[in-house]
Order: sequence, then C-alpha cells, then structure tokens
Amino acid sequence: MAESPEHSVEEPTLFSLLARDAMIVFAALTLWAASDAWFQVTGLWAAELLSAADGIFVGYVVAAIFHEWGHYLGARFSGAQTTRTLPKNLTNLFRFSFDFGKNSSTQFHSMSFGGWVGHWSILLLIFMILPLDTLGRAALVSSLFGFAIFATFIETGVLRKTFGGKEPAQALGELSKQNFRQAGIAGTVSAAAVLATLA
Repeated sequence: MAESPEHSVEEPTLFSLLARDAMIVFAALTLWAASDAWFQVTGLWAAELLSAADGIFVGYVVAAIFHEWGHYLGARFSGAQTTRTLPKNLTNLFRFSFDFGKNSSTQFHSMSFGGWVGHWSILLLIFMILPLDTLGRAALVSSLFGFAIFATFIETGVLRKTFGGKEPAQALGELSKQNFRQAGIAGTVSAAAVLATLA
C-alpha cells in the first residue's frame, strides 16, 4: 500500500494484477517444491540446504503478496478510495495507493487489519496442509511466520498512534530506519525460533 500520488497513469485491471501475482506465487512455490522433491528423492544434503534456502525466500515472497492483497481487500471492504498500481518491479510490494486525504482513520484501520488477515491466513493454511517433516518445509513455514511478525511489528506501532488520535499519514511518515531494523530483528529471531522448534 502506498500513499496516493497525483498521476494520470491508467489504472491496471483487477484481473491483470491478480493474474500477475498468482503467477509469481505459483512460480515461487514450484521452485521451492522442486528442491523439496529433489531432497526427498535423493537425500542429498545439498538438496536439503537448497530447499531450506528456497523455503526462506519463497515464504517471504508469498507472505508479502498475501499481505498486500489483504490490505487491498480491507480497504475495499471499508469503502475507501484506492487506485490500483502496477508494481515497477518484482521487489516492489505496493499494489495500490490509499488516498489519505479522502479516506478516514476508520478506513485506514480496516485497510491495515486486512493486511494482517492476509499474512496470518496464508501462514495458517500452509501450516495446516503441509507436513513439516523436512528442513525445507520447516523453513517455508518459519519464513511465513517471520514475515508475519515483521509486518505486525511495524504496523502495530503505526496503529497505536492512529488510535491515539494521530493522522494515519503522519503516523506512517514517522516510521524510521530504526523501526524497520527492530521489526526485522523481531521477524528474524521469531523465524529462527520456529525453525529450531520444527526442524
């Protein structure tokens, strides 16, 4: 989610954005599944390490995409004014802009909590359907969990300020590199703890 800029670029269709992200998710999960299958067939330690590395990367990508679509659905559910945007590259997470001038704090909160629903839902789904009997599978779930903690950590600080009466745009503008660094540490430590438990 990004703040709404003044622009005249044509808004991409919902289907085109969904199709794009579905292909990214399917490709990422296929990459991870191939390395997981390679390990199960061969038992090679190199295949196990590759499946774990893939699991960490893929977990982050999948969680981030579901998180952003959760934001979008939360915003639309509240009736907020949004504009879909085509990400400039694969590392850009923003799928839409949120008009802070026209939308209310309540709509901002709906948008924010939608992101939480997105990343926690995909984590729960994969945790329930995936046997956690290989290092690669444990790494995938751990990475999903680490992203969920990272995103929740960041957004909790913002929500605390907005529920205290501060304008959402101002609260977001006060995010610092230290906030992201602390959230990154919390996410990494949480993921490592889950991986140690599951592996």
